Amino acid sequence: MVFVVLFFIVHPLHQNDKEATRVMIYRNDPYLDAQFQKAVQAAHDQDWDTFERSSFYDARMMEDLLYVCEDFMPLEAKCRFALEHYDNHGDHSPIIRKYVRRARIIRPENWRDALPESVRNLDTFTIYRGSSSDISRAPLSLSWSLSYDVAEWFARRNDFLYQLPVHVYQATIKADKIIAYLNYRNEFEVLQYRNIRDVQEITPLRGYSSLYNAFLKSQSTPGSDADAGDRYFNEWYQAQGK
Repeated sequence: MVFVVLFFIVHPLHQNDKEATRVMIYRNDPYLDAQFQKAVQAAHDQDWDTFERSSFYDARMMEDLLYVCEDFMPLEAKCRFALEHYDNHGDHSPIIRKYVRRARIIRPENWRDALPESVRNLDTFTIYRGSSSDISRAPLSLSWSLSYDVAEWFARRNDFLYQLPVHVYQATIKADKIIAYLNYRNEFEVLQYRNIRDVQEITPLRGYSSLYNAFLKSQSTPGSDADAGDRYFNEWYQAQGK
């Protein structure tokens, strides 16, 4: 990653020295190299449609582009593209997380439309996080879920894959402090940074609800209902008596 940054600092794209521009091929892949250079030039030109088309590949490419283009991309663009790649393994990238933390400035006015109907008009949300970290780290954690079941799934995954400690935390957050709501994978994900309140650990773990077990089973079937996630959540939320 560092070598890519140095390459573009030493050999800007507008230079005509073709020999110099062949010193480094991005990720040793001529196709990705061509796309990467198109994206950098598009950022110079403030052409965000071309930038998006050329930076599609993965979060690692977006991470590298943000490092290379950081000084001449407007904040809104950096937040937009960081947020778009955050759930595609971008949560491991320091620079992607950096601009996700600031992405509330691009939250659309109609952001609530994406929420499940049962919580769409709330002023304060109860959110959950499955974690291996101590509770003191909870306010710094970006990703939370509106669903306890999802939080426990992540906690148990950490234990199964990495033999890490299992914690599920609960907190509250005001609607105006939410950075974004993401639900690409039926995780009912709320992003925040340093704005949660009333943090507590849920212990012992409750176990998955029967509704969540049924939902997981339905998702293992080809051609799953696209609306099944919101139906699960609305039924689960109503069952909490909230």
